[in-house]
Amino acid sequence: MRAISQSFRCFDEVARRGSIRKAAESLHLTAAAVHQQILNLEEQVGAPLFDRLPRGMQLTTAGEIMIAAVRRGQRDFDSALSQVEDLRSLRRGHINLAVSHSSAEQLVPEVIEAAMKSYPGLTYGVRSGSGENILRWVATGEADIGYCLRRKPPPGVEEIGAFAQQLGLVTPPGHPLTALGKLPRLRDCLEHPLILMTPDTELRAMVDQIDLRAHRQTRPLVETSSVAMVRRLVAGGTGIGFLIAENVVEDVAAGRLVWTGLADAGARSFSCLYQRAGQTTAVAMGMFLQFLAQAIQQIEQRFDRPAGALALDAFAQ
Repeated sequence: MRAISQSFRCFDEVARRGSIRKAAESLHLTAAAVHQQILNLEEQVGAPLFDRLPRGMQLTTAGEIMIAAVRRGQRDFDSALSQVEDLRSLRRGHINLAVSHSSAEQLVPEVIEAAMKSYPGLTYGVRSGSGENILRWVATGEADIGYCLRRKPPPGVEEIGAFAQQLGLVTPPGHPLTALGKLPRLRDCLEHPLILMTPDTELRAMVDQIDLRAHRQTRPLVETSSVAMVRRLVAGGTGIGFLIAENVVEDVAAGRLVWTGLADAGARSFSCLYQRAGQTTAVAMGMFLQFLAQAIQQIEQRFDRPAGALALDAFAQ
């Protein structure tokens, strides 16, 4: 711990040990040097800080007032040093992420771009995969944070935050399903050509949890692991798809697609943040997660959805 001043350091140590000699030994100074620092401080204060007793040094009333102020100032000084160190780490930190393929396409690049405007010195490592792979990478330390659809984490991995997700129907403008007069359900969509994500993807898992048996009775026109392909085929009128809002923000804003939240209870899920159990979130990572939460909130506001961010207990201070 770096002391605010040598006088305060000596004063605090004598108060703790009740002896100039013991304080000097602890500070690796001579007793005369410590005594002189106490005398200098008493001269500045204008009152004795210690009663010199046969059994040692005992704080006077003035000394009690001063030691409280010195220790409070030292805590503030330590806090300031910590904040400065945090700023230094934000200039040179590295962030390792593991996210789903769909989040890696639009959401995460947007968050990185936003973060780089404020912290251009940070570097990033981003890998994408299935939820099982994401949690495995977190467990093995290959990723510091994982972001995927909620699932039971493996031993040694814990959930640290969650965002509500709504699966929605994606259609071209003017499609009959946009004129139902109510929010569509999955069963309302099954007679139309379906552009579905492949079964190994997070988005397909959200569709399957609504009614796996119902949509399996209808063979998809196209199955793909590419969110971009779903958007392209739907925009061209080939069929309809099911995506979450973050996947279609730009296309909806440009008028190429329409996104409508499904009314099915099973269409509601959570995308969660995971890290190794007991791990302290680094300053740079905490900053990035705040940008991520802000980006998701902005998406929710664009689609007039209620706020879906839950407490992010590892970094929301």
